[in-house]
Amino acid sequence: MNWLTPGIAALAAAVAVPTLLILYFLKLRRRDVEVSSTLLWKRAVQDMQANAPFQKLRRNLLLLLQLLVLAAGLLAIAQPELSARSVTGDRHVIMIDRSASMQTMDGSWKGQTVSRLEQSKNEALEVIDQLGEPTWLDSVMGGAEAGAERATVITFDSQGGIRQPMSADKSLLRAAIESIEPSDAPTSAAEAYRLAIAQAPPRTVPDRDGTFINLPPAVGTVHLWTDGRIGDPADVVPGPEDVVRYYRMGEMNSVNVGITGLRAERDYDDPRQLSIFVGVSSTDVIARTVDVQFIVNGSLASVRSATIPPADEAASESRSLPGAGGVVFTLDRAAGAVVEVRVQPTDGGADLLERDNTGWLVVPPSKRLSVAVVSEDDFFTTLALEGLPYGELASLSPSEFESRGGAAGFDVVILDGWMPEGMLPAGNYLVLGGVPEGMGLNKTGEGGPSEIVDWNEDHPVMRDLELGGRVTISKATNVEIEQGSGAVVLAETARGPVIFDASSGGTRAIVVAFDPDASSWPFDVSYVVFLAASVDALGGVTGGASTGVVHPGGTLSERLPIGARSVSLAMPSGQRANLEPAPDGRVAFGPVPGAGVYTLSWRGPAGLTDSVDGDEVTRRVAVNLLDPLESDVRSAAVLPFASGDVAAVAEGESRTPRRLWPWLLLAALAISLFEWWVYNRRVYL
Repeated sequence: MNWLTPGIAALAAAVAVPTLLILYFLKLRRRDVEVSSTLLWKRAVQDMQANAPFQKLRRNLLLLLQLLVLAAGLLAIAQPELSARSVTGDRHVIMIDRSASMQTMDGSWKGQTVSRLEQSKNEALEVIDQLGEPTWLDSVMGGAEAGAERATVITFDSQGGIRQPMSADKSLLRAAIESIEPSDAPTSAAEAYRLAIAQAPPRTVPDRDGTFINLPPAVGTVHLWTDGRIGDPADVVPGPEDVVRYYRMGEMNSVNVGITGLRAERDYDDPRQLSIFVGVSSTDVIARTVDVQFIVNGSLASVRSATIPPADEAASESRSLPGAGGVVFTLDRAAGAVVEVRVQPTDGGADLLERDNTGWLVVPPSKRLSVAVVSEDDFFTTLALEGLPYGELASLSPSEFESRGGAAGFDVVILDGWMPEGMLPAGNYLVLGGVPEGMGLNKTGEGGPSEIVDWNEDHPVMRDLELGGRVTISKATNVEIEQGSGAVVLAETARGPVIFDASSGGTRAIVVAFDPDASSWPFDVSYVVFLAASVDALGGVTGGASTGVVHPGGTLSERLPIGARSVSLAMPSGQRANLEPAPDGRVAFGPVPGAGVYTLSWRGPAGLTDSVDGDEVTRRVAVNLLDPLESDVRSAAVLPFASGDVAAVAEGESRTPRRLWPWLLLAALAISLFEWWVYNRRVYL
């Protein structure tokens, strides 16, 4: 049991209890009245026989009842509470997970089946209702919120957000909780906990020399509603004085079937042949059978049946791994298409999460690019690109390149160890071993031997590469990016960045600031992958959106043709957002609210794979969940935070301290009524 205000109660008791007892010790002062007989007044006469101002305290039922009333009132002032676990201070942090897995339909509230998020919101509202409110004495001594328990409301999915800053106003806290909507994003809790820490008041203690030492902030009591499907639990760092109460949503054996992988690929020899790969997982302990529907541009094209093996219970000591299966759909289509994939169980088994049953792909039309390799002494580059399905792959000397009209005659130009004078003309370039002028890249000298240590895995050129410890460079040009140029670093060494994506006007270039021939890169398979991905990205054949790598909660980023204007983004929900292109044509929107097909539209030039309708150009972008962690809806019993494991609160355990002072006041009122009845009946002991 905890006592919130024992000092005030003790002070009140020191005054009230002696006062009541003194009233019973004092003799009554009566006025003289002549009566005919005192036979019936014997007990009254006994009081008159004492000459002292105090009388002997006798057994008295009224005194006992009044003492009980006083004791109940004093205990109520002390504000006792019962709790299953101690509570730190009067600060509470309400953290609610609203990620995709929280839409699983295995929650329960008042006998009804609801989503995990709805159950979390209802339980959080109960916590708000039970927060302590200031007593009249607190209000008099410290103001309107003195003595009140305060709370903040924080939601999280892939990002954290403060819905209501720290407040004692229950109406604001309730409104913040009621307004929480689910998202299709994955789960990350570290940022949300940092937001809670940021609201904690600073703490200092005096040192021996009079200076003050800063202490870690004390967040207070954290009420965390989640199913435990958190991607970064090791990055959540509760303080030593923080109390984290984990309310587990969902069951440990919840069953779900969902899409966890989606990819489209055209055949190298025959680009008309399009293959779509679909990965499906299941958390069921038995094999599952599903139908996979393929819908092309709104029309059902095919249905494939797939069998998913049961979860592998022997794969992990802590939890079984979901069963994994898949299907491949092939069609003959040269034109672009929007492909929707749906998964539907056909065996009558459970499927508690609907949001991962649908995925989308935006497939660009097949196009054979014309590529020119311009070099005075080319060997590795042309050899690496031979065999790829280009419409034309020309290996040209600088003079031959100029005689054929320069970049205007090709979709992509690879400048291998040679650079034209001045700025690059309009076009798409892969520059190997040089730094072009006017692209926002400035040479600052030459560097010594180094290795690539980091690369931008979110960029469509770099995401399929593994470069760590595999690319040794003998020397590279040191390059600095001009502020505001829009150039993006794709890879860097310990000495600085070495690969860039830059644009200027109608020119776009992927720049490798070192000579690949003077490195170990051409002898690694990643070099061929890099060349092919660069050509495809520059030619507009592939991009980040067409392969499903944009996820809810992330950022949708596309590079539009230079000169695009009046750019807008249409969302699956029907909402629209106006976007302003950067100087290099790049537009970005985030966080992306949900899965589906997003449509960019603008006026101006069109890319190779964009659709043109009159003077309007459109480009579609697919956003998919595709997260195995979110599709595995089996809740976790323990959260492995950085400060130690946090076990889920036992079912039925009190979420907030049980306040006893209202019951004490009610008891005091009942005893007072009984004392009044006794007094009026003149019953004495």
